[in-house]
Amino acid sequence: MVCLLCMAAVQHVDAAGLKIKAGKGYKRYSGAKYKIYFEGNKISTKTRYGIKIQDEILVPYKKLISGSAFNIPSTTGKYKKQTVIAFNKSGKLVRFILNKKIVIINSQKKALSVAPRYCSLKGKKLVFVPLKEVAEAYGYSYKVYENGHKVSVYKPVTEAASKDSKTAATTPNAAAAPPARIQSTSFKTMTPAQFIAVMGPICREDYKNTGILASVSLAQAINESGWGKTALCQASNNMFGMKCSLSGNTWAGSVWDQKSYVAIKTTEEYGGKKVKIIAKFRKYPDVATSVADHSAYLRNARNGEGYRYAGIASTTSYVKQLNIIKKGGYCTWSSYVSELTSLIKKYNLTQWDTK
Repeated sequence: MVCLLCMAAVQHVDAAGLKIKAGKGYKRYSGAKYKIYFEGNKISTKTRYGIKIQDEILVPYKKLISGSAFNIPSTTGKYKKQTVIAFNKSGKLVRFILNKKIVIINSQKKALSVAPRYCSLKGKKLVFVPLKEVAEAYGYSYKVYENGHKVSVYKPVTEAASKDSKTAATTPNAAAAPPARIQSTSFKTMTPAQFIAVMGPICREDYKNTGILASVSLAQAINESGWGKTALCQASNNMFGMKCSLSGNTWAGSVWDQKSYVAIKTTEEYGGKKVKIIAKFRKYPDVATSVADHSAYLRNARNGEGYRYAGIASTTSYVKQLNIIKKGGYCTWSSYVSELTSLIKKYNLTQWDTK
């Protein structure tokens, strides 16, 4: 089982060529363009996009942070003869020092793996800064889809956002039943608040029947499906990257019809190395069926004589359930547990763990 990434054709830099500052000179950037999406809408352009240096996505801040839907005011200044790029919104000050691997959030310093720097495109100098640091400092969710060279950023889930969603089931105590036969295509334009409002009741009902915590199912669905927006999810209602062949398909309780599938290019990590493969993934008639099949797999998948995820339904600790899932080999990403734990905490997903 792998973490699924959004699929799209690889796009490389334009013929004019972007050059990045390296030492005293510039060198041509030969990597790929990263398309930047905010709340599901593309905000990058042909001449303003993200680039990857080491493991960081850098973007021209004036266009893609201050002058876009982010609308985070910015200023530049000098400190001890060094250029400072500062963002200031909602009482939070985020400062970068050009060519220095450091960010200062209010008064707290944090080391960076990549420094903000000058780049040159068609002779025009642009300052690129690490997008993740800005987004997460202001509470936005941030995810990179390597196969599509795409970055998605969403606003924090807040009480106001939940109200704006106008969804009947916005809280665990809502009386409305989970919507019937929800299709993943409905997630295409949803905000995170709306996604959680729809998926929360479905996962909570499943938890009552299976013992797989709703918070765990929600976090996995968010991570695996990119808030329901990956190519796989949109084409198949498959919220969890469930392949056609799992543990020899000897486990009980599957609600998949054993024949419907989609073939998708994806990325897996083995021994710290990422490889691309074409794999067949299950296709479901609706989202709730995907949740049910996923829980049946976690409860009943075999590993030789025993259960692959033994004990998962006997604990009400999401930390223990996540570690059982990782130990059982569900996902090959080394940071899988920490990523899901962050999602559960950030979006208070344990509120759905009620029977």
